[in-house]
Amino acid sequence: MDFSELGVNLHEQWVSLPDPTPPFDLGAWADETAAELAARSQADGEPVDAKRLSRNLRAIAKESATREPLGAFAWYVSGFNHAVGLAELSAVLPDETAPEVTPQWMAEHFAAHDFGPPEITYLDLPLGPAVRIRQNVIGEKKRLFGSRPVVRTLVYGVQPKGEKGLLVLRCSWAESVIDEPITGIVDNMAPTLVL
Repeated sequence: MDFSELGVNLHEQWVSLPDPTPPFDLGAWADETAAELAARSQADGEPVDAKRLSRNLRAIAKESATREPLGAFAWYVSGFNHAVGLAELSAVLPDETAPEVTPQWMAEHFAAHDFGPPEITYLDLPLGPAVRIRQNVIGEKKRLFGSRPVVRTLVYGVQPKGEKGLLVLRCSWAESVIDEPITGIVDNMAPTLVL
């Protein structure tokens, strides 16, 4: 699968996350991006702390890079000192363990039942046949004491016409209050995927 023309249309409040490996200056990028986000938030009448935003940008870029996505984007809403959502693009290609990778295969292997059955929908997108999986999963424990968080996810697996693998758009967030707006945004992003 050739990813050289990979793209997706983003909502204006999403920030493209860079590959933070040197020689890229992650600190300078985070400071500059945080200043822009703080100015936007101030203009919207909801001031935020640019230093906290910069720390969050650095952390989320580093954390996302551990999964080696083809692209990663964080949703920064005015008034918040942190990203409220993370979207990543990746690919699942056939190999000896999964010789045929299809939307049906993805529904069988990516669906979790941590909080009941996931919502699974098959659909056709301009790029090809797809599966949409909306589910809540148990996240990794972040502190020694306390419970594990609930991670809300919406995943699209699209099989580009003529290709054998899947292009995956995965979005995750923590706050249930944004379930409706973020799923609407991601539902609008998925049909814009190009390869």
